[in-house]
Amino acid sequence: MADTHTVPRGGQFLVSDIEAGDVFIREDLSEEQRMFGQTAAEFMQKEVLPVADRLYQHDWELTRQLMRKAAALDLLRLEIPPEYGGLGLDLISAAYVGEQIAVNPSFGGSLGAHTSIGTLPLVYFGTAEQKARYLARLASGDLIAAYALTEPQSGSDALAARTTATLTADARHYVLNGQKMWITNGQFADLFTVFAKVDGDKFTGFLVERSMGVVSGRDEIKLGLDGNSTTALMLDNVKVPVENVLGTIGQGHRVAFNVLNFGRLKLGARNMSAVRTALGHAVNYAIARRQFGRSIAEFGLIKQKLAGMAVRSFIGDAMSYRALGAVDRALEAVDRNDGARILSTIEGFAVECSINKVWTSEALAWSVDEAVQVFGGNGYSREFPIERMYRDARITRIYEGTNEINRLLIPARLMKQMPERFTLDAARAVLDGHPLDDTARRRDGAGPSPLVGERDFLARAKRLVVGLLGHAASAYGGGFREAQEVQACIADAVIEVLAIESGIARAEKIAARGDRRAVLAADIVRVYVSEAADRIAAAARHVVAALAGQNGGDSLAPQVQPLVQYSGVDVIAARRRIADAVIAKKQAPF
Repeated sequence: MADTHTVPRGGQFLVSDIEAGDVFIREDLSEEQRMFGQTAAEFMQKEVLPVADRLYQHDWELTRQLMRKAAALDLLRLEIPPEYGGLGLDLISAAYVGEQIAVNPSFGGSLGAHTSIGTLPLVYFGTAEQKARYLARLASGDLIAAYALTEPQSGSDALAARTTATLTADARHYVLNGQKMWITNGQFADLFTVFAKVDGDKFTGFLVERSMGVVSGRDEIKLGLDGNSTTALMLDNVKVPVENVLGTIGQGHRVAFNVLNFGRLKLGARNMSAVRTALGHAVNYAIARRQFGRSIAEFGLIKQKLAGMAVRSFIGDAMSYRALGAVDRALEAVDRNDGARILSTIEGFAVECSINKVWTSEALAWSVDEAVQVFGGNGYSREFPIERMYRDARITRIYEGTNEINRLLIPARLMKQMPERFTLDAARAVLDGHPLDDTARRRDGAGPSPLVGERDFLARAKRLVVGLLGHAASAYGGGFREAQEVQACIADAVIEVLAIESGIARAEKIAARGDRRAVLAADIVRVYVSEAADRIAAAARHVVAALAGQNGGDSLAPQVQPLVQYSGVDVIAARRRIADAVIAKKQAPF
């Protein structure tokens, strides 16, 4: 029988119009999904937060005890297949649970490293025998997992790893030698997914038990996340049975990079959880803090900060749950026991995974920084909660692939998956006024949008991005890979397109339901589009100037200028309305 499976291609949002009804939003969470989230939230409030100081003192036995308690509530088995002791739940459920666990990022990092990058390589690449041997014990917390990819000399360039794997003379074991760095759960994990090179060049994954000879270094003294264990691993003639090879010899990059896509996909929801927490701290402090005879929450510049956090919370949630919903929908057509198909499906959304990782981590960075500012001098004190949040947030722009690497992945992946869209002829056509075929109209039956101007700007922004990327790829040719600054500017515009469209879709879906918050949602989207339009225009200006220099003076400015126009709204008044909603609720309004 012919194979009719079609792997989704990333970046389709650039060339197709989406209706609100096609997008999963946070408000669509089912009762069952909310129930799992509530269980996780109660676990964190009752079991973890009261003992957090002991985690910061590196009481790793306590971390293991808490992991076992989480396992008793099924929180470690969400994504493990039922036949191996798990629940086999969807990504949305896992991400929503991750949001609740993220209220303590240190413990959240320990649990997340175990359930995601620690366990999922085995779920999707392991043999039936490997799964039977390990998965039930991982689900129960009897074994704690870790992921060992990074090395002292190979950070972003993971394939430059120096750890070696040599087959013994009797062909029964591989002997691993090398060192790994920045391993979460490194001090106390029992099972490691370790990457090494067989015969000096075949990058390969291995399932390595601590008892095979893994030695942990001391815990790193870190800027943040100081309540989880991060160590080096020393591999000195560690003998690993050949049956513990994970996947195929020489195909370790598929394990490593696709598992990171899973991490990026769910990281967005965790980052937005932290944004909401920071906003909650900031608004409650602002209400209580009095200066010049009144609450500082009444001051316009404080309201501007609170509104900015609320806008980012709304847009980031829209982006994160849209991607999670799209991937879950795509996976419905795939046999859940077919790990290769599942991973190729996930890989098809690599653009969206990278975008969400970059956008949400930078939104979090902005939010915690502004929250410190709301607290003033107290924000700089360890006696107040926002100081730790500020430190904990910094790593999110580094791990799961640095934001710089993820920015470069966006245009590269788009051109790989849709090469026909980025030829010079196609680029000229869209910049000269020809609409993208799939964005020329919304489908019949789509209701009126309260955000007509924003949808119009979105359509033009899509044409702009496609045109600029096609022109840049042609102008630089084989040297485009080295034009990193140009690629990053284009990536920034692509990121804004997905953010704008996700926000519009969420606001339209809320309005279609008659939700009383629809006006506030529209305010949030208009404020975001107004700000994003300025960023897109700046990115386009830089690219146009660079291309003019590359082409010897020809400028795309006349074609580009009309595409970046946005009439905008009174964002000052809109931000005040958003801030008033935050103050009234004393937390994020959505």
